[in-house]
Amino acid sequence: MYMKIGLLIYGSLDTVSGGYLYDRKLVEYLRAQGDTVEIISLPWRNYAAHLMDNFRFRLPPGLELLIEDELNHPSLIRANRPPHPYPVISLVHHLR
Repeated sequence: MYMKIGLLIYGSLDTVSGGYLYDRKLVEYLRAQGDTVEIISLPWRNYAAHLMDNFRFRLPPGLELLIEDELNHPSLIRANRPPHPYPVISLVHHLR
């Protein structure tokens, strides 16, 4: 069974860093399995501006699963309040 999956990130999936490389490999793998992956990109800004996203950003419709890069957490406080229209997963690239 194939799924329509969203990947929510800041900036572009083409950004050169280890985290974005991991994201690209994840998308490549999911698509190779037959899943549809939609990239949902929020612009990189400062922390205060990310907090302001909570007044306008809502979870996108039509997905079966949303994977959120945990770096997006300041933009998603309100959007992540239940109930959700589908499962939401946070992707953590590294722990301190």
